[in-house]
This record gives sequence, structure tokens and C-alpha cells, in this order.
Amino acid sequence: MTCPWRKEVMSKARRRGREKLRAIIEACRKVEAGKLDPFSVPVEELIEAVRELFPLWEEPEDLALDAEALEAISGVIKAQSEWVRERSTRLYRDPFLIEEKLAGAEPGELAGLFLKCWHPIVELEQMTPLSLELALKYWLELPGREVEARAPEAPVGLGEAAEGEVEFERLHEEIEALWSELREKARGGWVRYWDFVAADTYSETVRRAYLTSFLITYGYASLDVDPLTEELVLKPRRKPRMRPREKMTSLVIPLSREDWMSHVG
Repeated sequence: MTCPWRKEVMSKARRRGREKLRAIIEACRKVEAGKLDPFSVPVEELIEAVRELFPLWEEPEDLALDAEALEAISGVIKAQSEWVRERSTRLYRDPFLIEEKLAGAEPGELAGLFLKCWHPIVELEQMTPLSLELALKYWLELPGREVEARAPEAPVGLGEAAEGEVEFERLHEEIEALWSELREKARGGWVRYWDFVAADTYSETVRRAYLTSFLITYGYASLDVDPLTEELVLKPRRKPRMRPREKMTSLVIPLSREDWMSHVG
């Protein structure tokens, strides 16, 4: 015959045990949902708690809750193993260890590491006849400003000026010819950027990309993105649209030899 007080004590112990199992399950579910760090859950302590509570269970519902707790704990162990595997494949290094290693390194060693990792970006800017023409057009169109064109008082640099004028005319002719080619290929629509600039040789591809940048900058064509394929496309205009006061946006298009080979191959 079981004493009433003992039965009541066991009932309270089972009730507290169920609450503890539900708390374990909830904590483990947070790990599976990504709301909690998998290593913040003391897996060994949880397993020991489930083991200590197991003798209390007599009803099938309690045994099912016990099994659910064990399953939730196994999910935490799986999340921990995936965390370790992911970082091992990415050669993950702990930031603290890296900081300690850098603090103990010699200046010469640090300088060598810096030179190996340093990839500076080089920018080259130069004035072209077209950009000078655009600047002059901007000043001439400003309200209340008059610019008087004067001939040079001395024949200094006339040869350089004549050479620059010839270069400008040659560049202008090449841009006009490329513009005509673009209109012919587009036929009222658009042409993929890489299909247009790609040539048989890498140097010719660079030259066409350079001239195409003038087509875009000076309003001969527009550069857009095809919403379906997300590829760059060129759309020629019927006539150049030069608007110096418009805010211009720069777009960097890499043109390495590998990129060229991938598009012509």
C-alpha cells in the first residue's frame, strides 16, 4: 500500500520534471531556429538531467515527452557539428588567436605580410579633347557668363595644338564610326555590351571598350541592364545627347584577359 504523502511527493516531482523537459525542449528548438548559439547549450548537463528524470515516468505521455527532449538535444549536437565542419572547410581562424599572433610578430614579418596582402587600386585620369570641349560648353551655357575666344599672342606650342587637333579629329571619327556600327547592330533595339566590345584580340577588345566609354559618356548611347538576364546592354541614340549639368554616374566594368577569353571562347 502506497502512502498518500509519498504519492503526492511523486506527483509533484513528475510535474516539476515535465516542466524541466519542456524547458530543455524549448531551449533546443531555439538553437535549431538560429536564435541561440549551439555551444551556449550545456548538452552534457541536459543529457544528465533527462537521465535522472527517466525513473519518474510511468505514463506514455511522459515517455513521449522524454523522447522529444532527447531528440531536441540531438538536434543541438547536429548544429554544433555543422558549425565546426563549416568553419573547418573555410579555414576559419579565431580572431583572438590571430590578434595574439600579430602582437608577437616582428616588424619585418608584419611588413612582409602587408606587402603580400596589399592590392592597391591605381587610377589614371587625363584630359581629352572631348572633355575640354564639354567643359567649354558648360561654361558657355552658364547664365550671365560670356567667354571670349582669343587667338594665342605668340606662336608658342602651335605644333602641339595642331597635333592635339588632329588627335581629336581622329578620335571623333572613330567614335562616330563605332556609333554607326552600334546602330546597325542594334537595329532600333539594343546589343549586349560584351557582344559589342569583344573582338578577336584582347588589345582590340580594350580599344573598343575604351571608345564605347566615350559613346556612353557623351550621349551617343546608353548603358542599361536587361531585367531578365541581368546583362549589360547598349542602346544607341538617334543623335548625341550631351547634358553637362546632369549628374553623371560612374560604372566600373572589369576587362581582364580572363574576362575577354570567357566571352570570346
